[in-house]
Amino acid sequence: MRKIFTLFFLAFVLNFQADAQVWLELGAKGMMGFTGFTNANISSDSQHDSSLGLGTSVGGLACINFGDYHGLNFEILSNTHHQSMTYRGGTMNQAVNIEWQSTDIYLMYRWYRDNGAFLEAGGKSTIINEAQQSLGTEWAKVNDKYTDRYYSAAFGVGGFVTSNKVLTVKTGIRAEYALTDLISDEGQAEGYPTFYTTYDTYEETRPFRVGFYLEVTFGVGGIAQSQCGARGVIFGTGYN
Repeated sequence: MRKIFTLFFLAFVLNFQADAQVWLELGAKGMMGFTGFTNANISSDSQHDSSLGLGTSVGGLACINFGDYHGLNFEILSNTHHQSMTYRGGTMNQAVNIEWQSTDIYLMYRWYRDNGAFLEAGGKSTIINEAQQSLGTEWAKVNDKYTDRYYSAAFGVGGFVTSNKVLTVKTGIRAEYALTDLISDEGQAEGYPTFYTTYDTYEETRPFRVGFYLEVTFGVGGIAQSQCGARGVIFGTGYN
């Protein structure tokens, strides 16, 4: 996945380098939204009820822009994820909660329109720093049951809230879905995330997330400041 990101970035730079001005924005970003995961065994099991969790993210980003319409966002965010379930098997009626904290690294391509709206698509690498799981009221660290890293595809839409020659505020909605399993080899052997029951076959656990975000960026250099002030605004009023 890292090689794919690198090749994508190099190809993009070479394609636009000849005929477009390249300029840079640096800034901060926060995101909040719904998190969870899909698992075919759990979703088809009438003894399980699942509910979405709330996740938050905060971190920094660098936006490399190629002219007025194309850009690459490189983002590093510290994230929290949560999934809640209830299991009613046999004599059990227990709440199951799974939480993991991670560092997420994004590489997103953005296509901007003249009116300040944009579309984005790309990928994310999630590095899990800590994982916890509860059965009832008892919590336990389960880092070894969950993978160290998983990869996701991401897609979003957004627009400019306000913009001048120094500062730009953007907002949007981003959806993500994992392309690889959340559970480690050891966790798979022990039946995670549902170690308290058994299924005939193993099914992968794929995290997902839908979040609303806000980012504030500053143009670096004279070209960047000029371009920031000239961009359209979809949600607010542009000013110089």
